[in-house]
Amino acid sequence: MSEPLTVRELYCPSHFGNTYEVVQEDEMRELLADARDWGFNRFSDWFDTIDLYDVYGAGHQHFNLPEAMWARKFENFTIAADLGLELGLVITPNHVFANQVTPENAAVKGDLVFGQLVCPSKAGGTELILANYRNLFQDFAARGLRLRAIAACPYDYGGCACDACRPWIVAFGRLFQAIAKLAGEFFGPVEANLIGWWWSDADHRDFTAWADREAPGAFHAMIHHLPYGETAYAARPVPCGCRERAFVHIGYGTQAGDGDCYGHYGPVIAPGRVAQTVRNLFAQKAEGFMAYSEGAFDDLNKALLGGLASGQFSTADEVLAAYARKHLGGDAAGWAAWLAEMGTFAVIDVVRARQGFDRLRRQEARPSWRLEQLECRLIMAEADAAVRGRTAWDAAALRAAETFWSAKQRLYRQVWRLGLPRHICALDRESPAWNKEYQELKGRRRASPEVNRRRQD
Repeated sequence: MSEPLTVRELYCPSHFGNTYEVVQEDEMRELLADARDWGFNRFSDWFDTIDLYDVYGAGHQHFNLPEAMWARKFENFTIAADLGLELGLVITPNHVFANQVTPENAAVKGDLVFGQLVCPSKAGGTELILANYRNLFQDFAARGLRLRAIAACPYDYGGCACDACRPWIVAFGRLFQAIAKLAGEFFGPVEANLIGWWWSDADHRDFTAWADREAPGAFHAMIHHLPYGETAYAARPVPCGCRERAFVHIGYGTQAGDGDCYGHYGPVIAPGRVAQTVRNLFAQKAEGFMAYSEGAFDDLNKALLGGLASGQFSTADEVLAAYARKHLGGDAAGWAAWLAEMGTFAVIDVVRARQGFDRLRRQEARPSWRLEQLECRLIMAEADAAVRGRTAWDAAALRAAETFWSAKQRLYRQVWRLGLPRHICALDRESPAWNKEYQELKGRRRASPEVNRRRQD
């Protein structure tokens, strides 16, 4: 077994109606204790303010969505601290509350620049941003929660394309440096880490040149972006002395671009991809990683990444067998083999998978939401294969399509117990290629029950 990677951070943004937004205390404690046992040693969240008014503003007397979101996030941080996990905070520096953006201070939008953003170069912009973070840091300190690290993203609800902020990556660096200095007033030494999500080659070059010239030693680590399908980070310029980590997306399956992301085709499983990522992290002598998680649907990938990166296990098969012993019961080796075959949704051998699942379930498998989510993935795969196997929208194809959506609704509401999924988590954000035609047909069928439109594969 390998020596563990030093930093094994689980980034759990509680938003978009995902698991971390809707959990109650006992649920979150179970999820984080499980992650800790697999090998994670740091927890982080992002206090994104999408659609929220300023919770620190005067005159708010009710427990509305903004107050509820803040309470949920702080509860999750408190649970993580109670479990002995270090605490990290993800920020997008110039993303502010909805009612703080005005025509006078609004950032200039662009291709990668969107959201509730103020321009730090305009009068009062930086002061507003720093006041927000001072309030937030005071909240952490008042609860006895010490931040070990802050990691900043320049994009994805961040940025400004005005002339005064060009190049944005440097304006971002200056702003983040000021925020990190402010955090030090509350928590003492804090790691100031950089998340490379969406950074271009020019961003890496320009930021590094600026940091080495004007902010030497200010940034602890570069958390490199791994684009979809990639398992190793590219060699790019980083500030002198900056350690290197990876931003690992555990929310999609074996391959990229097939829609099997954020739980849309059930729990994601990527043993080969995760294992190769960990091997590359060791080979690149990375300090660690930040695992990007959007909910309980990536439970297996959490186990794989945490178990391998912590050195507790040497192979993905070992982790899958351990997962089966812990959470599924019965034939652990059989479950490990079955799970390894469920990673690429579109090519699942549904006959073989059904036979295997039914056999394993009969062999002392324990009922749980984890077992149910696997069954839902199988049902959805069976239904998808059945629709794709028909040449016309006959009764059998329609029943299969309805089964797919019924299983997905069951998964969202009864298994994962989600509320109002939004943005990337919305129920129909990703769907099979046949769904557009099916939805159109459903509308026509309401007007004309005799319609039987031939599918065009």
